Amino acid sequence: MNHCNAGFFAQVQFALNQIQYAERHGLVPVVEFGSDSVDGPNAFYEEAAGPNVWEYYFEPIGGVAPAEARRAASQGGRRIWALDYWELWRLHWHDPRSVFTYPYGYYERVRDRASRPDERWWRDQRAKGRDLVARHVRVRPEILAKVDAFQTARFTPHMLGVHARGTDKGDTGTGAALARVVPPEEYFPLIDRHLADHPDDRIFFATDQRQFVERMRERYGDRLVTYDSQRSDSTVNVFQQLAPAGRGNRAKGEDVLIDALLLSRCDALLKCTSAVGEFAQYFADDLPTVDLNVAGVPTSPRRTIRGVARNVKWWLHAVATRVWFEQLGRGIVDAESSIRPHRLYDTNQFEQQSSPSTS
Repeated sequence: MNHCNAGFFAQVQFALNQIQYAERHGLVPVVEFGSDSVDGPNAFYEEAAGPNVWEYYFEPIGGVAPAEARRAASQGGRRIWALDYWELWRLHWHDPRSVFTYPYGYYERVRDRASRPDERWWRDQRAKGRDLVARHVRVRPEILAKVDAFQTARFTPHMLGVHARGTDKGDTGTGAALARVVPPEEYFPLIDRHLADHPDDRIFFATDQRQFVERMRERYGDRLVTYDSQRSDSTVNVFQQLAPAGRGNRAKGEDVLIDALLLSRCDALLKCTSAVGEFAQYFADDLPTVDLNVAGVPTSPRRTIRGVARNVKWWLHAVATRVWFEQLGRGIVDAESSIRPHRLYDTNQFEQQSSPSTS
């Protein structure tokens, strides 16, 4: 893991894309996320919970834990490899074979998907995500037991899932349309229409923003169901806070994972553009979804000479950036050696500080 400002599902996305890489190269994937994320501490690491953050929430990939991999390597003469820092960024931002929860990096520049979303592109990403999750991701049984118990106690036979991202939602290279915070009031007309057609349904609401829960509760009262997740009342995301509510770092990840799993068990989903809502769909076989960041944005805009020129410019920039990453990266390195870059960056400003023109 090389991104200390990555949220919970961004870390899972990093793992999925490395698993894909391992499959392409005939390697056995082993996930080990420790206390350090190369450019800073791992926000979910808690010493008392164990050394491997991945295993707080999920079973070892393919049943192979890091300790077993090391034992097998020492006894059988095999090697343990890791992707180096720059190869991880290339995989996360610029490899079209990767799973993307936002259209950033290569896709933002080449296709301008941030301002003109393409439903086929979203379907393709979700198909890849569902496949990888189904084949590789096993949620720990004690977490699934909490999800089952909550569903039994609080869900009615039919539920509308709603996810709203607040706090630090911003532009991660996706453009203004997808970066915009969608307030609860914009969900109200769609929720009202759904409840008018399905008067016995209830709403499961997941959010990182405490004020959003209050506004939804004012409108829908007892029909609103929420899990007791940690939430923020500021623009600082819960995962970026130190031991919020005294519950420790491990609980930050468990809360958002349970929210996503509960959303995946609803009959339909209203969401904004966020990795939480995307992973809710990866955990579900089929989940009818409306994304309020995407709704109303034209999918086939009128082409102009200026627009074509802009896309050519972005395409050239994307190619240059990808080549730059490939020159920096060494691909795989010995996992026991340092994979730190020659220069560290504030990853919240990664794109601005590390573009080819400023390297």
